[in-house]
Order: sequence, then C-alpha cells, then structure tokens
Amino acid sequence: MTKIKDFYIKYRKEVLQNILVMLLAAVIVAGVFLFWSRYKIIWFCDEIYSFFTANSEYGLGSRIQYGTWYDSQFVIDDMSADITKGKFNRTIDNVKGDDHPPIYFLTIRLMSILMKGSISKWVGLSVNLICVLGLCLMAYLIFYWISRKKLTALLACVALSTLPSVLTNGMLIRMYCMLTAWGMLYVFLSYLVMQDINKWFKYFLYLALAGTTAAGFLTQYYFAVFAVGFTAVHTIFCIIKKRWKEMCLYITSMVMSVAIATMVWGEWTEQIFEGYCGEEVFSQASNFSKIFTEILFGLTCIPKLMFYNFYIIGIILIVAGVIFLVYKKDKNITFIGMLLITSVFYSLIITHVTPTYYLDYRYFYMPAAIAYVAVLLMVISCAGYLPVGNAHKILNAALCAVIGFNILTAAFDDMSMGYVDKTGEFIQNRETLREYGNLPWVYYGYESWPMMQNYYDFAMGTRFIVYNDQNEFDESKCLGEGQDFIFMINTESYPKQEAILERLLYAEGCNHEVDYLFTKGAKIYLVRHK
Repeated sequence: MTKIKDFYIKYRKEVLQNILVMLLAAVIVAGVFLFWSRYKIIWFCDEIYSFFTANSEYGLGSRIQYGTWYDSQFVIDDMSADITKGKFNRTIDNVKGDDHPPIYFLTIRLMSILMKGSISKWVGLSVNLICVLGLCLMAYLIFYWISRKKLTALLACVALSTLPSVLTNGMLIRMYCMLTAWGMLYVFLSYLVMQDINKWFKYFLYLALAGTTAAGFLTQYYFAVFAVGFTAVHTIFCIIKKRWKEMCLYITSMVMSVAIATMVWGEWTEQIFEGYCGEEVFSQASNFSKIFTEILFGLTCIPKLMFYNFYIIGIILIVAGVIFLVYKKDKNITFIGMLLITSVFYSLIITHVTPTYYLDYRYFYMPAAIAYVAVLLMVISCAGYLPVGNAHKILNAALCAVIGFNILTAAFDDMSMGYVDKTGEFIQNRETLREYGNLPWVYYGYESWPMMQNYYDFAMGTRFIVYNDQNEFDESKCLGEGQDFIFMINTESYPKQEAILERLLYAEGCNHEVDYLFTKGAKIYLVRHK
C-alpha cells in the first residue's frame, strides 16, 4: 500500500494532466467522426447483413416471396431488434449460420435495443464511435509512453484519427472498426509487457493480452493472423535478447486466448474448418498461381491506405527512417520494426488466402492503422536526433502538417473516403425516393447482393413487390393498378433493361410513360399511368 501511495503522490499531477489531454483528444476525435457521419450512407450489402445477423428474428436474409406485396414495416422488422424480447439467443443462432464470430453482432443487437429497435445508421455508427475513441486513446498512451510529451502525443493521436482509412473504417457498419480497436489494445499491451515494470502487474498484463486476443479473434477470425505474426516476431526478439521467461509467458498468453475463445465460442472450429468461408480460404491458401500479383498487392495496399497517391514516396521514407534508426541504434526501433513487420506479414497472408471476389481494402484497415502508429513513432524518434534546441517544436509542426495532409486528402481525394456521400448524389437520390414513398414500388430482380443496396430504401416506401424472370408479373394486368409507381430493375441480373421496360409499357390495358430517375444497385424509373 505504501508503494501505491508513494506512486500516487509522485505522479498524481502527471496522471491528471494526461487524463485532461486524453479527454481533449476524445473531443477532437469525436468531432471529426461526427463531421463525416453526416455524409454516411447505407448501401453496401454487408452493412444490411450486419443488421440481419444481429437483429432478425427470422434467420439470415430477407423473407421476401416473389409476387407478394409488403409494407415498409416488413423491412424494419427484418433489420431491427424486437425490444419486447430483448434476447440475444436469436443473434447467436444467426451468427452460427453466418460463419462469423459473435461479439460485433451482439454489440449491434445491444445498441439496437437501446435505440428501441431503430434501423438508423446511428445503431452501427455509435458502436464504431466507441471503437474509434478506444483505438485512438490506446494510440495516445503509446505515443506518450515513448515521447513523454503530452502535446506530441495529442497531435499524433489526432493525426491517426484523421487518417482517411481510419475514418472510412469508422463509417463502415461492419466489424472491422471494432477489430482495429482490439488490435490497438493488443499492441499497447504488448508494448507494456516488453517494458521493465512490476512483475505482478506484468502478470496481469499477460492475462489482459490473452483476453484481448480472444476478443479480437471473436470479432473477426483474421485477427489470429495478426496475433500469430506479432507472436512470431516477439519470439525472435526474445531469443535474440535471451528473455526466455518473457517469451514463455507471451506464448502462454496466446495459448490461453485460444482456450478462452473456445470456451466462449466453440463453434469457431466448425466455422473455420467446415464453413463455406473457411473452405474457400483453405482452398485459396493452396493456390499459388497468382503469387506475384498477390505479393505486389500485399506490399502496397497498406502504404496506399496511409499515403494514398503518394504511397511510393511513403514507402521510400519508411525504408529511409528504419535504416536511420537502425544506424542510430534507437531504443524504439525494435517496437517500430515489430509493428511494421507484423502489418506486412498480415497483409501478405490475408491477400493470399482471401478469394479474389472477397478481397477488399476493409480487411486491411487494422494493419494500416497499426503501421501508421509505427510511422508516427518513427517521426517522433527521428526528430530526437535533430541538431537544434527546439526539435520538439519542429516535430509538432511536422505532426500538424501530417494532420493537414490527412484532412485535405479526406476532403478532396475522391478515392480516400468510403461509405460516405461527399457529392450529395446518394443523399439526393434517397430524398427523391422518399418523395415517391406513397407510390407502389416494384423491384425486378433476384434477392442478391445488388438487391441489398435497395433493400434499406424499401423501408421508406409504403409498399413494394418483387418479381424476376422466374416469377414474372402478370402482363394482362397493370402493375401500378391504375396509378403511378416506382420500377427498379437489377442492373447485375439484367444488364439490358429495354426488353423488360417494353413489356411493361405495352402490357394489356396499360398506357404508361417512363422517366429514368437514377441508378443505385438497380436502374430506377418513375412509371406514370396516363
């Protein structure tokens, strides 16, 4: 107790100041997140399935029967939590059939219940905001622990939070933002166990590391690749430094994480080794026909998510920074190297094992954020060797320049920000559909991923019906039953819509004229009954 009291007296002021700075960082990060949230749109099919998996009381996917009229409440019921029950058993059953781990979907279910069964974008964004705040505050602690300068740590934290790939990750209603938060906590705990601190506290850190690894794995199974990569690099480090006890404890904590994950969610073995996603991954793992293309993508995707159009310059600067810090035998180069090597390892493995039709940048948001922390630590470390007295001012100015670069890239680079509508086109299209919400909506196509881009919109309409070429509409009857209606044609299933429109226009007893509105997953028309 005396040691704790002495520690409190010695560091009380420093702790309180850091808490205030972290609160300031949280306000800034939340402000940036909320700014971009205004432009968030829901259209990506996997986001719809996030709501399905978490909340549907009827199993995965929609319950649509072709040729049957439904009202908007049907869609809301499919995607929202039944707050009269408030149970999580249905979510567990859905997840078992979805080949995904459960933590993220249970969190979405909880947030949906708290929001009284809403299908608003804020159900998912609220979860992501908590995760973004968590990952940035963990990064702040890393920056402060290494630099011992609060302003520098704050600016580095803001630089991370304004990175467009971090913001894009926050705008995606999927498990990858939560995955990144677990990854950042994992990195922070790993850094702490490498430090010379109280051994009993270190034992607690190993337990926390085991729990964090299990939680990350039960958020997205690819977390295991990052944990394996970091453990391998850490093991090599311990062998070189002859830190045998630390190596054994670290490996033990990883074994414990597997035990924890298995006790909590034993279904992971069946999903990975027998599920459709797992089978595709293992099949792809044995295919080396595109290995050189995969290596090129794996080596460049993370730099592109950090530097975008300037990624080649970024790669050169990273290599130069590593060489400089190795030459200087900098004390932080080991940890920086661990982060970079693990991120590249993860990138190469995931690129190879993920089927091409699934491969997307969202799988790389976590290692990109962690590699970016390594880059910022590199900047902080290199600044310490500047032969000037006000090196910290130059460092802080450089971090401000990085923040400015990130803000400008997010605002003006069309490819930098995803899942938001910077042009206002999607938002305007939704408003257009909302104007015609009182009309019947007719969708022509199969229940597929492209259809999910429109499914969320169905909640705005009064009623809708679905047809396709296997379940045709009756050409002897007017689809609009004598009134105007919205007609949507799936562009993937039916690239040539002219024949369908012609049958519609010349159906017996109908006299129509068609106005094209816009394309969003389907070509959307306003059909006027004359």
